[in-house]
Amino acid sequence: MAGAEGQLSGRVALVTGATSGIGAATAAALAQAGAHVLLAGRRPDRGADVARGIAAAGGAASFVETDVADGAAIDRLVAEAVDLGGVDIAVNNAGVFDRAQAFHSYGDESWDEVIGINLTAVFRCMRAELAAMVERGADGVIVNTTSTVSHRGSLRAGPAYVAAKHAVLGLTRQAALEYAAHGIRVNAVSPGPTATEIAEPLIAEGEEAVAAALGGLNPTARFVQPDEVAAAVLYLCTDAAASVNGHDIVIDGGQLAQL
Repeated sequence: MAGAEGQLSGRVALVTGATSGIGAATAAALAQAGAHVLLAGRRPDRGADVARGIAAAGGAASFVETDVADGAAIDRLVAEAVDLGGVDIAVNNAGVFDRAQAFHSYGDESWDEVIGINLTAVFRCMRAELAAMVERGADGVIVNTTSTVSHRGSLRAGPAYVAAKHAVLGLTRQAALEYAAHGIRVNAVSPGPTATEIAEPLIAEGEEAVAAALGGLNPTARFVQPDEVAAAVLYLCTDAAASVNGHDIVIDGGQLAQL
């Protein structure tokens, strides 16, 4: 976000799923705005690379190896942020994608795994983050990464993914209502198909292949870029969004505008 440099100086921001894609781009944007960013993810090598990149650009970041499927690991992550000065900003971005499978044959194992990462882990992160913010008695911001499938069904994703993303939007709104009196804002971003690792094989085929694949879904016929999502998250974390609470910013090139 243009002109955001320094707006988050002195604040501590934790970002889950920060080793690539939207999480890495968000971490870089928050650090550029002056926050000390705590990077959370399962890949130490990638986490170290993201932290080095942020440092090379003049920002401050540290990596904490975190599997959000482990509740104790979430508690350790939040405690680390508290030790740095407190949880000012939390971006709950970690998730897994589950490609479409027939509803009637969808297995319990798939359901438990996808709901566990995409919903239960977000709830546990929010619970720990909110507790830390309330205990400190200072304003805070939480942003959850949802999806365009928070608003509709999908022929590309499985039932657990769609259900989890709908539910995360519900958690966002519920927490926004409950904690506004504490000075805590809770919002979400809903990206459409984004140029992350999962999209690399299609991107490698070239612009025409991307346009052919996305043209019927997205009027712009292109992938959303991670930096575009990061810019929306950054806005929600700054004082420019002081009156934005319980909302979801959709970044989809017009996908949801289509009938």
